[in-house]
Order: sequence, then C-alpha cells, then structure tokens
Amino acid sequence: MPRSSPFRRFARLSLFGLAWVALGPPAAAEPDEPDVDAPPPVARGIAPREAGRPSVRLDRLEFPPDVAGGAELERHFRKQLKHAARHADWGARRGQKIEFRVKIEELSVREGDRVVHVRCTALGSLPKGRTTRTFIEFGGDPGDRAKVVRHVLEIVARGVVTRLAAIERERRTGSQG
Repeated sequence: MPRSSPFRRFARLSLFGLAWVALGPPAAAEPDEPDVDAPPPVARGIAPREAGRPSVRLDRLEFPPDVAGGAELERHFRKQLKHAARHADWGARRGQKIEFRVKIEELSVREGDRVVHVRCTALGSLPKGRTTRTFIEFGGDPGDRAKVVRHVLEIVARGVVTRLAAIERERRTGSQG
C-alpha cells in the first residue's frame, strides 16, 4: 500500500476536524431530566448565593481632622468603603438592612530613607458592640506620596468591611442553626 504524503494526511485530518465541528460529536444517550427542585451543584463547603443583596449603609465615619488633604482622602475612603460593602458577602438577603461604622484611629505619614511610610489603624463596628480593628503599615516612593496614602486607605477599607461582613455572616448563620 503506497504511503500518502504528509499534506494529504493533514488534509484528511483537517476535513475530519471540520466535520466534527460542523456536525458535532457522535450522539450519546440523552441524560435524565434534571430535578427542578434540586439546588445547583456547587463546590463542597460553598453555598449558592442568595438572590439580591442587602441594603448596606455606612452609618458614621470618623476621620482624623489633622491629616493633610483630609477632605479629599475622606471622600476617597467613603467611596472605597461603599465599593467594598457592595461586593462583600454579608450573609443577608435582599430587603434586609445592615449599618456599620468606621473610625480611623490613626493615619500617619512619615518620610524615611528614600521611602514614605504610611501607617493606618481603623476600627469598624456593627450594632450590639461587634467590632474589628484593621492595621497596616505600608511604604512607597516619596514622589508618589498621595498615591501611597490612597492605596493604604483602599486596603484598609477592604479589610475592615471584609471582616465586618464575616462577623455579620457568622452571626446570621449562627442564629439560624
């Protein structure tokens, strides 16, 4: 039997591949009808998300008044808190309301050897005295001082809101079971 050229083998395989794509794989037996009442398959230990989101509101923000550019930084921090709260899993459904408070206990900026050090401590609280404290010390280029301070505030906002959401989620699941 004569051997076919590599080009002919490639052409045959290409035609087979095109037919496979156009016609699809060989038909298999149809799967059973899925149970409509069954929850969707999820990874072990992860529950499916509830439909909708709760109404989450920042009740009060205490920002240190002695910080340079404090008004702009406070606006930026509020925006980051709102963003983090919207994306956090609070363990609550649509229509439920959650309020939280945040106090920036310390926000200091100091210059070192060719580096700017930003130190921030925030206290987040939920009703009934549930609190969490987030701390970070971060360094960066002194030429980008404002950018480093804003970045630290973003990290602190995500940290405090994530921890508050975990506390609230734990409270809600603990009271149900």
